[in-house]
Amino acid sequence: MKIVVFGGTGFIGKVLCNELAGKNQEVISVGKRKSGHEFTQGWGFTRIPSTRGVLHRQGDIEDYEFVEECLNGVDVVYNLVALSPLYQPRGGNKKHDEIHRKGTENIVRAAEKCGVEKMIHMSAVGANSNAETAYLRAKGNAEKIVKKSSLGWCIFRPSVVFGEGGEFISFIKKIAPPYITPLPGGGKMRFDPIWVKDLVEIIVDYTSSDFESGEIFEIGGPEIMSMAEITKAIHSSKSRSCVVVPIPMVMQKYLMAIAEVVPSVLLPFGNDQYKSLKLDPVAKGNDVEKLGKSKKKLMTMQAYLAE
Repeated sequence: MKIVVFGGTGFIGKVLCNELAGKNQEVISVGKRKSGHEFTQGWGFTRIPSTRGVLHRQGDIEDYEFVEECLNGVDVVYNLVALSPLYQPRGGNKKHDEIHRKGTENIVRAAEKCGVEKMIHMSAVGANSNAETAYLRAKGNAEKIVKKSSLGWCIFRPSVVFGEGGEFISFIKKIAPPYITPLPGGGKMRFDPIWVKDLVEIIVDYTSSDFESGEIFEIGGPEIMSMAEITKAIHSSKSRSCVVVPIPMVMQKYLMAIAEVVPSVLLPFGNDQYKSLKLDPVAKGNDVEKLGKSKKKLMTMQAYLAE
């Protein structure tokens, strides 16, 4: 079976490619960013030394011809391409639409033309065309394109994903220093973080079988934690104290509005990031056990931090 993973050089993509290659699948990782290796230019292939049996193609999913070239003779396509919701993207919020919606549109169109059998699409908890943030709206619009396609498809909506190489824990460290720790609204925003390897195993186990087209799964980790609890766990793992000091949400709104206009102030945040602080990205119903994985066997964030 020949598999293409768009976004294969990203945090989740690297783990997914390794997992697929370990099952003796022919895997092609498509990415835009360099990841410490020398890639061939254009549409050529190169083998990534750190990833077993995986070939890499470098290009842009906004380029339809490139996407179609990648999907010729392919059986299964995974779409993991995403911009981070944690930071204001270069080019503003319109980049979310360009990457998530337009990129997905190119993949679906090319996959239909090339006779690809299955498409596995990575979305996000809260994805909706009418969502509060540009990131979630673009994700919702991308889902619509997948649903309308003639492909065999399934959609996964994970909660926050953590693990080696991920940005969530490092992001918390940046915005929430130890000892005296100011957090918007006292850090009440809730998550059910899932370890990247658990997420990938769940996806691969399901999509390797004869799955029924049209399924949408929301996936979270074994426990629901507030931002304050996560922050305390992160600093506690380094034997640092953490006393949370609430910041009024209205003050946070003005700080992020300033940061959007002057990116050098604080971090590259904007109004979209402020809006996201009012959301709880918790998987509704959490389909982990429906997908054959016991919550009790999933890695907790505390256990991960203690390693």
